[in-house]
Amino acid sequence: MLTNPSIGSLRRLMVFLLATFLLFLAWPSEAQTHHHTDLLFVGTYCPADSQGIFVYAFDSQTGKEHLLNAVSGIENPSFLTLSPDHRFLYAVSETHGANGGHVFAYRWDAQQAKLHLLNQQPSGGKDPCHLTTDHTGKWLLVANYTSGSIAVLPIRPDGSLGAPVQVIQHQGHGPNPQRQEGPHVHFVNVTPDNRFVLVSDLGLDKVFIYRFDARTGKLTPAPQPYVQVDPDAGPRHQAFSSDYRFLYLIQEMGWKITAFQYHEGQLKAIQTVSTVEPDFHGSNTAADIHLSPDGRFLYASNRGVLNDIVIFAVYPSTGELKKIDQVASGGKTPRNFVISPDGRWLLVGHQDADQIVLFRRNTENGMLTRAGAWYRPRAVCLKMLEE
Repeated sequence: MLTNPSIGSLRRLMVFLLATFLLFLAWPSEAQTHHHTDLLFVGTYCPADSQGIFVYAFDSQTGKEHLLNAVSGIENPSFLTLSPDHRFLYAVSETHGANGGHVFAYRWDAQQAKLHLLNQQPSGGKDPCHLTTDHTGKWLLVANYTSGSIAVLPIRPDGSLGAPVQVIQHQGHGPNPQRQEGPHVHFVNVTPDNRFVLVSDLGLDKVFIYRFDARTGKLTPAPQPYVQVDPDAGPRHQAFSSDYRFLYLIQEMGWKITAFQYHEGQLKAIQTVSTVEPDFHGSNTAADIHLSPDGRFLYASNRGVLNDIVIFAVYPSTGELKKIDQVASGGKTPRNFVISPDGRWLLVGHQDADQIVLFRRNTENGMLTRAGAWYRPRAVCLKMLEE
């Protein structure tokens, strides 16, 4: 039986058109392929009657930002943290009045793109400068800088905070009479297994190690109660490696980073590197530290004469660091910075400048290229959330 050629050609054409149409439907749009929006939460130094916490939509393709929400009514929200389920945001109010500082709880309304105040509680000391939740989201841990104390607050099911259930007061002083006249707790870090808390005390040149009871929120000294760093070093922020085998500690006054081996509440120093060149003798304080999402590069900030971001390559097998570059941060006093979840951007907040500076980040070699800036006075904490 003979087939009409025109009918066969028509059938082939129809099959081709149908396949093309189905492929078109399955093919991601440009927005799906290239554009992705993250949320950027920014804390500042500000009076209570001005806007102090800002929420931006950040386009990870273009690097453009769009302000979604701004919150007033909190003085000096200098550090922020998000709950593990991203439903709540907690902020310090870094103040040192007669009653000490406070911590504020907010609910994040994703549909309206707004923060709603839930409540506030005393921070358990003066000038709270850092806070974090445990991994269950049931406890908030706060570092009180001036008083040198750690507070543990319960988080209620609705995200609001209860009064502190424990306040631990450190005792002693360091060798620097101007900066270390007493304890100054600067950072609280819950280990990935939720069993230990590592606490940087700038005033005592120690990282304290506490056992953490997630049922009660109570802290008790670990079998290794602390590690001592160099005198007058001033331990500040910490960062875990992606496999949690190593901990990196930046030291504000010593301009150093110490790498530790970490295992079940035990720290062992394996390397210390400088954030400045050997011949540098100017004014400087080291500030923040973060690893790239893939764990291959570590970044640290210097404040003072340098005002820069230092880049280190990470040797994953040993945890050791090698300095590979140092770039100007683009402003004065880069107190805090953040790397985007996709690793393609690094954003720097400047305490003594009116801008957040944006860098493109080469994910292959770790290098940074300045890509712009936007206005935001005294931005001192940046937290980014993949939406």
